Amino acid sequence: MRALQINPETWILSSAIPIPMVGVLPVNAYVVLGEQPTLVDTGVSPERDAYLVALREIVDPKDLRWIVVTHSDPDHTGALPQLLQQAPNARVVTSFITVGISSVSADPIPPERALLVRDGSTVDLGDRTFTARKPPLFDNPGTLAFVDSKQNILFSADVFGAPFASPDDALTDDVANIPDAELTPAQLVWGNVDSPWARLVDESKLGDTISRFVADGFDLVLGAHLPPIRGDVDRHVKTVSTLPSSPTFTAPDQAALEAFMAEMAKA
Repeated sequence: MRALQINPETWILSSAIPIPMVGVLPVNAYVVLGEQPTLVDTGVSPERDAYLVALREIVDPKDLRWIVVTHSDPDHTGALPQLLQQAPNARVVTSFITVGISSVSADPIPPERALLVRDGSTVDLGDRTFTARKPPLFDNPGTLAFVDSKQNILFSADVFGAPFASPDDALTDDVANIPDAELTPAQLVWGNVDSPWARLVDESKLGDTISRFVADGFDLVLGAHLPPIRGDVDRHVKTVSTLPSSPTFTAPDQAALEAFMAEMAKA
């Protein structure tokens, strides 16, 4: 778990999660220290304790007012049950579908703690607003992205992501540090795995939709599974817009798993 201050008001909490036979996937959550301190996602369950320790070094959970949950997948809700206890003054900003999915889990989001939003909804956070946007790529129908009006930041959920060759690459503070030869194929792997349905859509329409999603010219694009994008968003839009015609990702089978485990045993 790494905590890094991105700018005077925003911190990133990142884990580098090894995915056997694929690479190392960054899993990011964010802390926004505005007038009403806000979280965006809550990390992965295996690193819940480390997440909470890192969070307390930035803000006392009792001071939190909002916990934004982009969607209900476990890499976005890892510490949410604990935070609901430790942050009694915080409400959970999320979609109806996310609350619905959580209702059949071991740790449902209490309806009285939820603030339901949908595409276009705006939440007043005192010194800024967060506006919900439906992202063009997603693996969960309840997913929402969010725009911070004060900082001109897009919290883009799962739209942009990539598995990397090393933890250092996964935890870099600027994705521009990763050369195209490594990043482009990794982003296409991510897109094929996370949004496999994208192969079924018209490529030009997908490209137009992704372009509109980032058309406001954000100063930062902060995703759940990619290091911060600082300015050059077009680089990433061009890549993921080619998902419909990109090479298909073939998942490893049992033979590949056994070969991998044998190599690991030798090492």
